[in-house]
Amino acid sequence: MLFRRSALALVAAIPGLVSAAEPATYTVKPVPFRLEAKLEGTFEPPQIAEVRPDMRRWTQLVVEDAVPHGTRVGRGDVLIRLDTSKIDETIRDLEVAGRLATAALGLLERELVLLEKATPLQLEIATRNRRMIQEDVERYESSEAELAIAANDKQLEAAEFSLANAEEELAQLEKMYEQDDLTEETEEIVLKRARFEAEMARFNAAFVRDRHERMAGLDLPRRREYLENLDRSSELEFERAEAGLPVALEKQRLELEKARNDHRKATDNLAELKAERDRMPIRAPADGIVYYGKWRQGKWTDADAAAGRLRPGGQLDARDTIMTVIGPGKLALRAGVPEKDLARVTAGHPARVVPRAFPEVRLMARVRGVSPLPVAVGKFDALLDLADEHPRLAAGMEAEVRVIAESRPEALAVPKKAVFSEPLDDDARFVYVAGGDGKPAQKRSVAVGRANDELVEITAGLAFGDVILLEKPKGDDTPKSDEKPTAVDTPKADDKPKADEKPEPEPKAAPDQKPADKPAGAPVQAAAPAKG
Repeated sequence: MLFRRSALALVAAIPGLVSAAEPATYTVKPVPFRLEAKLEGTFEPPQIAEVRPDMRRWTQLVVEDAVPHGTRVGRGDVLIRLDTSKIDETIRDLEVAGRLATAALGLLERELVLLEKATPLQLEIATRNRRMIQEDVERYESSEAELAIAANDKQLEAAEFSLANAEEELAQLEKMYEQDDLTEETEEIVLKRARFEAEMARFNAAFVRDRHERMAGLDLPRRREYLENLDRSSELEFERAEAGLPVALEKQRLELEKARNDHRKATDNLAELKAERDRMPIRAPADGIVYYGKWRQGKWTDADAAAGRLRPGGQLDARDTIMTVIGPGKLALRAGVPEKDLARVTAGHPARVVPRAFPEVRLMARVRGVSPLPVAVGKFDALLDLADEHPRLAAGMEAEVRVIAESRPEALAVPKKAVFSEPLDDDARFVYVAGGDGKPAQKRSVAVGRANDELVEITAGLAFGDVILLEKPKGDDTPKSDEKPTAVDTPKADDKPKADEKPEPEPKAAPDQKPADKPAGAPVQAAAPAKG
């Protein structure tokens, strides 16, 4: 008896020894249930005016001076001064080249007019020359060749006849003067004349024979060959003129068209270059505050690189954003949404915003919209409108965002660690309901709804007041049960305990378990299952 009392006293003195050996329990009760998505966001400026050189022709953009980061500017104020000496020199050179090109273009136009007039005339001359040569060749072949041969023979024949006639006449005179009695002086004169004429006849006959031989052997064949070559040459010249003159005219027209096109391009290039020169120095496109770099997907990018390029002597990219002017107005918030939280972040959902720089500040916001496509692998883009403003917030500051997808003051939800899955069926969920009075825990199938980081909603299988285990009972890892989850019934208003019935004592809660806000029998409607 004494030993029994001592044991009971020892147990009463250290109750933790007994409770430590028993699994921790949880009494099902109405609890606040909230589904939310925790996001990282950045305050976004209301109005953005990007500043870029935006030069197509001139790319030698050397910085002389630039306003500092954070400067407040007005529309039209100078932001960046550039070295303009080289572009001014280029414009002067192009102006001189343009005047020369205008003069050359005028000359080409006049040459084309003359060529258009000369081409038909040159074709006509070529045609006439061809016709004349053809006529000469045809006449030579038909009559002149034969006539030239006959004339050559007749000339030789005449010379031979004249020679024979002169010699015969001389012989007759000499014979006659030997027999007559004329004076010696007269005789000498006549003979002298006859002898000279005979000598000239002999010379002329020899000359004509030589000319006849040359004419027959050289001149006439050469004449024929010359006419044949002239005929072929005139044919080629005519074909060349007939084919080449129109082509030359068209070529001149194309050269004039090209010259006009080049002149137009040079004129446009000069005009664009002058327009780009007029945009120097680079001025503010709107009122606001100057930020170095550019705003992309809720982040300031390239700020350090922009600062390096904006130093004196730095080189700017002609098409890249180098500054951004932030206009006045209420800030918005841009946040990245992981794909797993996409269902919890939709347009219209409220959100709570805590700036990192001011953790004591709480701002309310509402989701304006979510990008329909991912902006990065596994991430979407959400834009939120702030309900309130804070004077110390600036674009680019970061904040913690909690988008509230669902919030109920009372729900039948239990700790996530109290709900287990079947080894061969992940969709089959169950809990262990405490037996009470030393009875073993019973495995009970449940249907679950939505879940947050701590709680999971029970849509069937449990009721308020049930006591469940927070861990599996020892030695009973895979208990079997045929019990199927049943929907939680709402208690009726007349379901009250009878006067002679005593309520059963509530099972003892775990050391960290808070007492239920309502009695186990309080009527609470169970929520319907939902996706998420």
